[in-house]
Amino acid sequence: MKWCASLTVNLLYSFYFNVSVSYVVCRRHIAAVPSVDLPMTMRFRHLRSSVKETVAVYRSSIHGLGLFARRDITAGEMVIEYAGEVIRAVLTDRREQKYERTRPNGAGDHGCYMFRLSESEVVDATVAGNAARFINHSCDPNCYSEIVDDGVGQKHVVIFALRAIARGEELTYDYKFPFEDVKIACRCSTRRCKKYMN
Repeated sequence: MKWCASLTVNLLYSFYFNVSVSYVVCRRHIAAVPSVDLPMTMRFRHLRSSVKETVAVYRSSIHGLGLFARRDITAGEMVIEYAGEVIRAVLTDRREQKYERTRPNGAGDHGCYMFRLSESEVVDATVAGNAARFINHSCDPNCYSEIVDDGVGQKHVVIFALRAIARGEELTYDYKFPFEDVKIACRCSTRRCKKYMN
């Protein structure tokens, strides 16, 4: 009965505020997917409750694990927040060295998952992150990242669909690493592949 009440509220909201809300049929209920026409803060509030029906982590042909669509995703839709511990940017090198040291025998590809939030802050998802950290790089991505304000003054990194994404498709975005002399090989294998991520 819970989904019926939710559906009724969303339909009334759609009627009174003249905004479009589409519905996705899941195994046990109907989940409302806010239209891209809604204000960013409203879309962000809905994001956390819908992410488990939207994405899942599986083995990737690009690299290690990847994030995949569990349902069709429309272009411009918020997909997932890149969540983790917000730290000062000056601490990133120290954290990265710490993660290198704590790997068993220096082996394994555990990775270091950090995303720049601003000039002074970075989201460290290595230990306290969510599934967004498994989104792989692609030179021809189907998603993009954007910094959004949640309406109460806090900034968040959110991954959006760049185009329509089919159920079962791997989510990717361009990491936009800065140019460096030491190159990091790209494994996206797309026609637009630049061979390196930096």
